[in-house]
Amino acid sequence: MRDTSFEINDRVDLNELWRWAEDELESLWDQEKAIVASLPEKHRHVLFSRLSLVYLRYIVVARQLDVCYNSMLHVQKRRDISAIMRAVLGRVVELKNELAILDFNETPFIGAALAQLKLSPEQTDPPLTLFVNGDRDGNASVRSVSETERKQLVQQLLLKLERNPRRQLSADSASMTWDEAVALIQIHERARQGRLRFNLMKQIRQQKMVTGRGLHKLKPAMNTYTAAIKIQNAWRSFLALKRVRQMRHQEMVFLGMVPKNYKENAEITRAKELDAMRTLKQTELEAQYQIELATLRDRQRDKDGAAIRESFLEQIRRWYIDHREHSGKFPDLPAEDEGGSKLIYNMADRPVETPVPVVVKKKVTAPPMAKTSSSMKRAEEDRPKGVDMAPSQWLEKIVYENQKYYDVWRDRAETGGVGWDLELLRAQVSEELNDEMRLEADIKARRELERLKSAYDRDRGRKSKGKRKTARKAAKKSKRGRKEKDLTPDRTLESLVEELVQVGIIRSYPKSDIRDFLGSIAVVDPLSRKWKRDTFPGLGDIRSALIEYCILTLGSEEIRKRTPLTRSVLLAGPHGSGKSFLMHSICNHIGATLFDISNSSLMGRYPGKAGMTMLIHLITKLSRLLQPSVIVIEDVDRLFMKKSVRMERWDMRRMRKELPKILRAIGPEDRVLLVGTSSTPWECDQRNLSQVFQRMIGIPPPDYGTRFTLWDHFIRQATRSSQYTTTPAELTNLARISDSYTPGSIARSVSEILSERRKQLLPRQILRADEFVSALARCEPIYKYVNIANQFASDANVKPQMIGNLIFKRKREDFVLRTSFVI
Repeated sequence: MRDTSFEINDRVDLNELWRWAEDELESLWDQEKAIVASLPEKHRHVLFSRLSLVYLRYIVVARQLDVCYNSMLHVQKRRDISAIMRAVLGRVVELKNELAILDFNETPFIGAALAQLKLSPEQTDPPLTLFVNGDRDGNASVRSVSETERKQLVQQLLLKLERNPRRQLSADSASMTWDEAVALIQIHERARQGRLRFNLMKQIRQQKMVTGRGLHKLKPAMNTYTAAIKIQNAWRSFLALKRVRQMRHQEMVFLGMVPKNYKENAEITRAKELDAMRTLKQTELEAQYQIELATLRDRQRDKDGAAIRESFLEQIRRWYIDHREHSGKFPDLPAEDEGGSKLIYNMADRPVETPVPVVVKKKVTAPPMAKTSSSMKRAEEDRPKGVDMAPSQWLEKIVYENQKYYDVWRDRAETGGVGWDLELLRAQVSEELNDEMRLEADIKARRELERLKSAYDRDRGRKSKGKRKTARKAAKKSKRGRKEKDLTPDRTLESLVEELVQVGIIRSYPKSDIRDFLGSIAVVDPLSRKWKRDTFPGLGDIRSALIEYCILTLGSEEIRKRTPLTRSVLLAGPHGSGKSFLMHSICNHIGATLFDISNSSLMGRYPGKAGMTMLIHLITKLSRLLQPSVIVIEDVDRLFMKKSVRMERWDMRRMRKELPKILRAIGPEDRVLLVGTSSTPWECDQRNLSQVFQRMIGIPPPDYGTRFTLWDHFIRQATRSSQYTTTPAELTNLARISDSYTPGSIARSVSEILSERRKQLLPRQILRADEFVSALARCEPIYKYVNIANQFASDANVKPQMIGNLIFKRKREDFVLRTSFVI
């Protein structure tokens, strides 16, 4: 019997959803052309509002394409959807950078556009299907064999050598001071004396009861009839209270005051089984498609490969013979990075008779200073004033993929039973075979040209390529001068990785998902921002910013090269705000290698100037070889302190001077990111801090809605059920009393109260809000936070253009998060 469990409207609803997404992209293309035609815009807020609408519409399209990609079984459709979704996500990153520049904020406020499009805050996160566990998508983000082997090498060495997966502390950093040791001994001694006193009092009490001194306190024994009445009374009262409690719960559920108990019914279980079966079927079809593709490619190469290569060679030969007849000398075949033989013939077997044009750059001489200043003033006056935006690197790609959909898939008839189209597969194999044979023909043609040129010059009686060799030597010499010297040329990759794992610089990290960083975006009234009221981003804004600045760019080489380069990010926030969680989530999504160069990891290691030079070289070299890589500096306050402290034996100033070298070595082709965390950024030298960290993102305290969600999430996660959790009224009280507390404080309070003993009592005693008060009171809150953007104008280390400073006041100190953006 045929299995029809996978036929979940794959050919109707999903195709219609895909068609809607492509039509929406065509509409967005027209809207973007209108925006570009109206540039430069006089008013910044007008351009920001128009771009924010386009930005949100692109995210909606990406989310719809993500649904199609996850639900479809057709291999070729999933590949094309992946390509268009990657292009859309690249455009999303570009627009996020433009919005950040226009809003002077790394987390721009898009609440007005959200309300205009009638979207919920949950619909603003870009999809992460292509960036789960580094390489979930086997088509678009496939890793090379060498990269996979390197990642496996790192994992094997971590499992073999790393003693503590969280952190390897040195002996100096693990030691405690004299006062700490005395305090620890006192605590244990007082606890021992308390236990002895308790046991002594217990023995005295038992002896009094045995000797009869406490017999007068015992109640007289009751008869059987009285005891039975007591038991019946207690049992009936228990049943009555239970019945009343159930009736009250049913009434509250009917009124909508209490959510229904979540239970695994048959429909939910079946849906989860279908998701698992669909994922398994997609994997099987992808493997079968790769086998069929390899088989067809080998068959086609054996049949037509030699003939195609000879036809390409014949075209190239006709081209350079015709060129010699017209110009009297043999031409140079273009290099492969320039297009190779594609520049001299087309696929219709018609060679280009004209030689490849050579562009000669004219030397521009500078005019006199008087003319230069007057021309600059005149050009400045003639130039239209307003706000402009950078040209996009993704619109052409989006238009190409959109047109490909209309040409291939829109009106194409479905073929049943197979996960791919055989006609398209043959066309793909033919195109790949033509490219492969063309490369082989280019290699052979270059060798023939070299022999012909040497024979032609020898017959004419002159030396060949003397000047050309000199030029090549000069080019090679200049390249060698720019190339960094390798300090470890004789060491293998395994030995270098083993060294950094042993010292704790390369370390593992816990599993985490950035989608578990709960919170919604800040929906701010535009009038509040116009009147300069205190406005703070939501935790959803922080999550979206890190997805777009870090995960999307590091997870894809194509997005990394075509979007504005982000080399470093600083996460600033109080203890428990989620800085380490976000850092580990970035590493998990892109499958990165984590290099920890924090103070605790480097204490006592690589001393002196030579040691620091070797450390910087190892980090720069291995981060490129093991990319994607994340270089972590926790507690950067110790590196950028305004006043140097003597308690650090490791030279922190030398490390601070070497950090810009690491950043300068990161290029668009390198998927490397520097991430720093700070809980006291006001103690740092702001000038040096802004030179190292390109983006500074402050994590604010959660708002009321986020605190409500956090309490509900942590309680459900701890109890593994919603049957005995608190009611919405109790959660409302918890959300109110936990104002100015971080998510870490809320999670710590829940884990402290919900012990194993308390979980066993849940069926008989429901959770109440007052149980968490004592645990929450032991955590340190953030009492007051206000926006003081103009209060730092007198600081000499802060430029007047820096805005967006956030301050969080503690009991006796100010917590300042300078999430600045320089105009």
